[in-house]
Amino acid sequence: MSEKISFIGAGIASSYTLIPLIDKLITAKKKVNLYIIDKTENFYQGVPYGKQSGEAVLLINDLKSFIPIEAYRKNFTDWLDVNLNDLIDDFSSTGCELSKSWIINNSDDMRAGNWDNLYIPRFFFGKYIKDQIDKQILKVKESDHITIKEIKNEAIDIQRLKNGFDIQFIDKSTLRCNKIVLSTGSLPNKKIFKSNLKIPHTLKYVDNLYQPTIDNNINEVAKVLALRNKNKLKTSILVLGANASGLEAIYRIFDQTSFKSELNTFTCLSTHGTMPDGKINHEKLSRFNTINLDDLLKYNTLTADQIAEAVNKDLDFAESLNLGAASTVSRISKGFGKLLTRLNKDELIKFACYHGNQIGRRQRCAGTHYLSVIDELIKEQRFFQIKGRFNNLELCDNSFKLEFLSSEQNLINTQLNFHIVINCLGSVNLESPHIPELYKNIFKKKLASINASKIGLKVDGDMQSSKNFYIAGPMLAGNLIEDRALWHLEHCGRIIWSSKILSEKIYNDV
Repeated sequence: MSEKISFIGAGIASSYTLIPLIDKLITAKKKVNLYIIDKTENFYQGVPYGKQSGEAVLLINDLKSFIPIEAYRKNFTDWLDVNLNDLIDDFSSTGCELSKSWIINNSDDMRAGNWDNLYIPRFFFGKYIKDQIDKQILKVKESDHITIKEIKNEAIDIQRLKNGFDIQFIDKSTLRCNKIVLSTGSLPNKKIFKSNLKIPHTLKYVDNLYQPTIDNNINEVAKVLALRNKNKLKTSILVLGANASGLEAIYRIFDQTSFKSELNTFTCLSTHGTMPDGKINHEKLSRFNTINLDDLLKYNTLTADQIAEAVNKDLDFAESLNLGAASTVSRISKGFGKLLTRLNKDELIKFACYHGNQIGRRQRCAGTHYLSVIDELIKEQRFFQIKGRFNNLELCDNSFKLEFLSSEQNLINTQLNFHIVINCLGSVNLESPHIPELYKNIFKKKLASINASKIGLKVDGDMQSSKNFYIAGPMLAGNLIEDRALWHLEHCGRIIWSSKILSEKIYNDV
């Protein structure tokens, strides 16, 4: 009798679990039926690397940071070398001027195979991972003991049975299986505005940059800009959040012909009132040392709070030198990384749940391709920043009114006359009432529970939240996997590493 394993969510965490798992199952001649479930058409690529993100956005980090594991990176770069011409043709045909400039500026390095320092188009990786999975599917079809089936549907509920589970879909169909891998990626973004209100055609509100696709939303923004330009109306674009999505929104809109008018401006609201850093300042870096982290090296036993306090003091010192994250991130990360081995398991979990992401928010870096656009806008006096926290957005007659909590004064402030608003505030946490119906039902049925990070699920040593219910990808945040603290699972390197371990756990239990 075949064992039935269902993957709910078909992003790269599922892909990097399936690739080694299929090889193991074929070699061992174990009878298994694999079901790959996703509510979108982005099978095996997910939102960041598939159609929803389009073919005109680049990695936020260079390739060696994106895939730090050398063996995995080499497999990818070997594939890039073979498929380079087709990839460049695709990128050139879908992008605008910025894409064409990127090709010209990086052509020599690509032809020479010097990939490590490049901020490549994200869809390159999406095509690569899809190609790797397609090869595995061919192996499955050639076997006589494994099957694989793709199901485009949305899972909304799961019932535990005596010998497995019953997955219920939004169309009321069901699927029975013995094991489940929950790999649904990041949670939905924060809802800030009642989108059912009738918005005038001279204004635009984008609630989710990637829904239905980034290309669709950018085209809609470009139409509004063109209409306002025709009527000689100034357009103020508000981007809520200075994260990767916020940078992508600015980059893509800047590249539209209808944005070029000097009447059009960007304003970005963020907690720190700064954009990510992208340039290493070697002169100032020579005056920086991780004094507080180094001081902790004399202790054999530490607490998570002690390490976090030392990190923040060293980052404060860096800020006093006007030294950005691009310069300090390597030293800071190595500094506290050495100290994590001196934490017991409870303190490691505490660091993963409370401190890891907070430190990460102070060490935000991005490639110069994104930041050079910001620099150009600043020179043209068309880019402004607000330091504060989002409070409310209201639709007025001919504009949107923003309310925000000032970081310095702790007072509610307002700023009027925004005509296009892009919501990039990030995801809700698992305690939000706006989580997907599937998660609400999973918690109700006690198939999983929220860990202290509020952005991840508790798992045991086998990466299960309950018997035969495995967790993959971003929902592993706030856990220890093989005694390694994980606090941010939206990083490709960590997804590859954790998914390989998960494939071994599943195989051993089949």
